[in-house]
Amino acid sequence: MYTEERKKGSLLKDFILKLILIIIFVLLLIWLVPWPNMDSLNPLKDQIFNANLQTMKEAGISYFTTERLPEKVGDKTTLTLQKMLDLKLLVPFTDKNGDSCDVTASYVSLEKKDTEYLMKVNLKCGEEEDYILVHLGCYSYCTTDICEAKPGNTEKSTTTPKPTNKPTPSQKPTSSPTPTTSPKPTPTPTATPTVTPTPTTTPTATPKEDKLCEYKKDYSAQYSNWSAWTKNVKKTNDGVVFEKTNTKEVEDLGTEYTRVGVQNVNVQVTKPVTYQMGTYKYKVCTSYTYEADATTVYQINSDWAYVDNWYSGYNPPADTVSSRWIFQGVDFSQCGETCTDHPYVVYRQQTRQVTAYTDYSNVTANCTNIEERSIPLYGTRIISELHTVQKPYYAYVRYYRVRTRTLLKDAYTDYQWVDCDDKTLANQGWTYTGKTKNK
Repeated sequence: MYTEERKKGSLLKDFILKLILIIIFVLLLIWLVPWPNMDSLNPLKDQIFNANLQTMKEAGISYFTTERLPEKVGDKTTLTLQKMLDLKLLVPFTDKNGDSCDVTASYVSLEKKDTEYLMKVNLKCGEEEDYILVHLGCYSYCTTDICEAKPGNTEKSTTTPKPTNKPTPSQKPTSSPTPTTSPKPTPTPTATPTVTPTPTTTPTATPKEDKLCEYKKDYSAQYSNWSAWTKNVKKTNDGVVFEKTNTKEVEDLGTEYTRVGVQNVNVQVTKPVTYQMGTYKYKVCTSYTYEADATTVYQINSDWAYVDNWYSGYNPPADTVSSRWIFQGVDFSQCGETCTDHPYVVYRQQTRQVTAYTDYSNVTANCTNIEERSIPLYGTRIISELHTVQKPYYAYVRYYRVRTRTLLKDAYTDYQWVDCDDKTLANQGWTYTGKTKNK
């Protein structure tokens, strides 16, 4: 026995020692082995940001058709990400963290240069913001009005692109210039057109001067808080219109079966009641009052008092010496049109404390002042009582409710001129109108 206990203790110690060694080994492994840095995921995040930039770029190129291109050198047109979403040029996208990008600080702008267009695609997502520049022009390999310049392309672009739907007019001048060029080979006209591009180049420097761009921002109308709802009865031809405007709302609540008034109605109630049949002479204690029936004398010990006991039905219970039922009304919802001659009545009970004596000798048991009295003798009979009650009547009533508020300030649009390079207003939700002017 002792040897087995020592073996069990030795096995437990070995197990604990091995467990400690395993824990030490795992801690050393964590400390010595280098673990991958989470920054290695940054390239994937950068790919998401770059993909969003490319999406905005492609959407911007497709948007800028001939009629939407800036007309003069130095003119610039800006398209915010919010407007691109409103125009369904692209679908909403998220940043690397799954959050939506800034729809006002993110934009695509297109500026007309001397021989090309320069597109800037700016994207701001959270704390990260960057942009790319894209050179666009009208080249022979373009399938749209303008396209992106290919790397190493030596072909000169024109900033007055021709839409693809005008190839026919270009063929007509091709046949006409042949005879026109023959009679006018003189170099003078040739020199004149050569001089003409020079003035064209001169204005290109003018737009580089500081210009102002017009921005606008729409402000919604301002209203007071809505008033509380008021409930009203809808009457025929009352002119009420169910509507919802900026300052008034009228809602139809439909019809309700509701109580609209009362009327006095006489009802006949049949019930058993007690009545005096005659008198008996008994010896009684002068400290109390007494009543009697054919077999018993009742000593009255208290006054009548209501108890929480009710009766509802067509046949009210009979009164007794110690209990009586007081008429409370008629339940018209139960008896309907028969309430006047066969009412469904409601009674409430009153009780009092009594002591019954069937033996004359018991009357003198606890009383020192005894005398002989003529006590009324009561019996029970059925009577019909006439009660006047108020009968409620109901009808279907149509209701509506109204609430109002006050216009505090009309909606308006604010316009401001700022430096075209200043994007502060654009970042605050202002929209570029496309208009520019010199300072």
